[in-house]
Amino acid sequence: MAATKWILLLIKMVTYMWSPTMGIINVEIGGGVDVLQKFGIMGDMLFGSALNIKDVLTNEIISNVNQITEIVNVTNSNKEVKLTFCPDLDTLFDSYFNGFQVDLSDKPWKLLTASWSTYTISERFGISDMALAPNYQFVVVSYRRPIKRFKSIQNLTQLVELKPSVSKKLKSISVGIESTVTNFVAEYGSHFVDEYTIGDTVFQVFTYLPTFYNKFQKCIKNNCSDSESSVFLSPVYAEHVGQVMSIGNRYDDIEKWADTNLTRNSRLGGTYNSLFAIKSNPELLNEVTNLMDDESVLEIHLKVISSFLNDTVTQKWFTEVLDNHVKLREINL
Repeated sequence: MAATKWILLLIKMVTYMWSPTMGIINVEIGGGVDVLQKFGIMGDMLFGSALNIKDVLTNEIISNVNQITEIVNVTNSNKEVKLTFCPDLDTLFDSYFNGFQVDLSDKPWKLLTASWSTYTISERFGISDMALAPNYQFVVVSYRRPIKRFKSIQNLTQLVELKPSVSKKLKSISVGIESTVTNFVAEYGSHFVDEYTIGDTVFQVFTYLPTFYNKFQKCIKNNCSDSESSVFLSPVYAEHVGQVMSIGNRYDDIEKWADTNLTRNSRLGGTYNSLFAIKSNPELLNEVTNLMDDESVLEIHLKVISSFLNDTVTQKWFTEVLDNHVKLREINL
């Protein structure tokens, strides 16, 4: 079964964006994003349903992008395989998208997932749709490899050069007239890309009934061994064992590699793949590392565009209006 590209984390919205139909599109630091219009459908737009992602998702609002962007090497030599316990589906989304930050949003993962059907969720996470029943709980095995971080300079608001049309529109915002805020947002965006990190993540989702989930969690709290964890991360305890997935462009290669190198025999008969096997096998860990993509977005931070307003009263008004709209969308989705 072919693995389908996952999202982690936004996320191909910033310098390198991939979708099954679009290829690579450049979107820079400072790109304006209207999270009100895209709320709940951004995940679909980022994964092939938009005909022109750059036009419909971001707006160019800054003239001197190259002068306000810093690049930091964040390659980590500490290769850690992580276990994350998620008692429900919302927590699964929240934990996996914890690198996706949107100012004023309490649940930014809803920007990506609110419109997803059960089929889409199961496809993105590499699990059966039967694994999404309300009584199930989840454990995610993941290995994350960051490469570079792109971020705006510290004194961005003092040095940024907004495009003349953007600057003019900002000056037209009037305190007490909500439409001046919503009109600006519709044309140029509510937020802008302030920072993002690229690299890749491989992961696998296991689904449990509460009894076995709690037993596994208790085992971890009591420092159980890798061999004990391996049993919990198998059909002996897991109701559903997900596919080994990658958020990067080389997910097909990783899927084939996993089928060859991570297949294990179950005590109950049959076989399954276990990403957890790389934790105790440095050779396998190095192999999957070499297969991983360098250009997928692992983390992103969207800041409120009102940061570019010089007048503090107007800035506060803009932020309050936007905050109300974002909160209403979160409640209603």
